[in-house]
Amino acid sequence: MLMAFFSCLPTVTVASEEQLFPNITFKLFSEFVSQNFSSQVSLTTVLVVLFSLTENSDLLNLHGRQKNPYILGEKKSIASSWIKSLARALNEHLGKFSQNMNEEDNALIIPIATKLDTMASVLQLELIFSKKGKLKKKLATISHRDIAAVHVICPSSMEHSILRYSKSYLNKGAIIHNNVHVLSGKCKSCDAGYYADHELMIQTSGQRNRIYLNSAKYMKIGQHIWADCSFSNAVVNGMYSFHASAAAYTDYWNNTFGQINLKYSAKLTFVQETVQIMTSDQKVYLELHENLPIDEVTKEAYNALGQNGIIYAANGHSCSECSQPYMQPENASSDNMNVDHADVKMCVIDGIVMGPTHCAYQNCESDLLNACGGSFCPIHEREYENKCCLAAKIIEFLQHKLVSSIKENGIKILKTAVLSGFQIYNKILHLMMDLCCLIDKTNIILVLINLLC
Repeated sequence: MLMAFFSCLPTVTVASEEQLFPNITFKLFSEFVSQNFSSQVSLTTVLVVLFSLTENSDLLNLHGRQKNPYILGEKKSIASSWIKSLARALNEHLGKFSQNMNEEDNALIIPIATKLDTMASVLQLELIFSKKGKLKKKLATISHRDIAAVHVICPSSMEHSILRYSKSYLNKGAIIHNNVHVLSGKCKSCDAGYYADHELMIQTSGQRNRIYLNSAKYMKIGQHIWADCSFSNAVVNGMYSFHASAAAYTDYWNNTFGQINLKYSAKLTFVQETVQIMTSDQKVYLELHENLPIDEVTKEAYNALGQNGIIYAANGHSCSECSQPYMQPENASSDNMNVDHADVKMCVIDGIVMGPTHCAYQNCESDLLNACGGSFCPIHEREYENKCCLAAKIIEFLQHKLVSSIKENGIKILKTAVLSGFQIYNKILHLMMDLCCLIDKTNIILVLINLLC
């Protein structure tokens, strides 16, 4: 019950304070690079140094504090131990001189650290101090939102000429991109349609067939929602590893990563990702009729790729890890058995345990209205709504026992009720304790209050 209570609590994600990406002019930045780096420096090196500074704002805070001593006895240091540590990490990452460099050798590290300090100043990534040397403002986490790449989803085929355009959401990994442009093409001669995840071909009969692309980088998983391969692969792995339903995984992802609740279909994502995995492995393309329901797509995909239920990787495989020789029982007759033929194969099941799928009301075996967490059939769901079924059964049983007790003892219980209301409360409480010894006393009191109020 405690876990159920916590699951009902709203989830809140606390975002850390952020500041904008440095907004200096390109001229100022290029002048710094030309004056402090070699003319042969690559764009990769410059960008690695730039983003290493913007990603380590806490380290720059520590370095800036050591550059501006405030406490008596502190010494000002341009090449502080903090910035030298970043210089050493950068040198190892870029792979220059790292093999022959000693960790204590400052001949190379100090010049790099000094250039990093200068670059941080050019980028205005510095602490703000008062005239008296007291810290007024430190660096926050640097936001890279303003320099995020613009994503455009388009077909990989180059056989089309007519362009169509729309906007959508894109789930890329754990990040949601808004207003992503989605482009599609159409051939002028044959009216074939070209999309990022499939192609539409017109048959001679006029039937439109969808061809699922094995090389698709993105796939459509909702009305206006697309996802990349890392997201769709995470859906498949999550549902396999956690034995989660499509609805449960959708709730998990929206609660964990979603800034907004996207109404995507985890089932559609699962089907399309597994189809792409199977077709890529078998080096074939899946071609189905256009606009089939997802359940029909699943059936048709199984008929085309399922290989009659045989696991492709396990076909013809037998080893001591997955199979053992058949051992004849002692009391079995060997007349109709041949133990020298084949090994006994192990059957693998998914391990999912299903609870009761019928109504929890007494003597009612109708199907549940909601099999994912529901307890009643449609009729008893309307009758009981959020009431506890166990409490209803206890109340019904208690009323029956009280009526029987009054019939047996008659006047005695009625006199007791008149003389002392507390005594009848106490009698009923003890009666319930005797009848339901496994139920917590606190729950019994709550049921008793509901019964007598």
